[in-house]
Amino acid sequence: MNMLTEKQQKTFKLLISLGIINQLTNTWLSKALTPHGINQSQFDLLNHFARHPDNESTISQLADVMQMNQPGITKVVNKLVEMGLLDIRKDSQDGRKKWISINATGLEKVQNAFMGFLPTVDLCFDDWDETELDEMLKHSQKLQTWLDNNRDA
Repeated sequence: MNMLTEKQQKTFKLLISLGIINQLTNTWLSKALTPHGINQSQFDLLNHFARHPDNESTISQLADVMQMNQPGITKVVNKLVEMGLLDIRKDSQDGRKKWISINATGLEKVQNAFMGFLPTVDLCFDDWDETELDEMLKHSQKLQTWLDNNRDA
């Protein structure tokens, strides 16, 4: 690591820190979702739809955006349909194509999960002021945008 520039060393420290944060938040989220009867993949998909509740997606579109393989996303979708949280509509022109959307019950499930997280999230960021939150959000969104635009890098 001594051959790295100071910026590269900081970059590696940042990536390691983000990896640890990811592991810790995934573990926390998994526990927090248990009372709601859904797992993280199911929550992630519901949350994806909840951001734009009027949008419909196909399995292949979901697989791409969620970065999962089609059999994996199909399994998650089928389970959420079985739970009554997503709806499937056959395409009017192509019977093989199916459109998936969130329904009111799915939206309620996501909202209830978020409300259940709120006390812990408030506690986590209790000693952050608005400026710190704004800065963190700005930098994380910059990283998110780059990663989203360079998925094949």
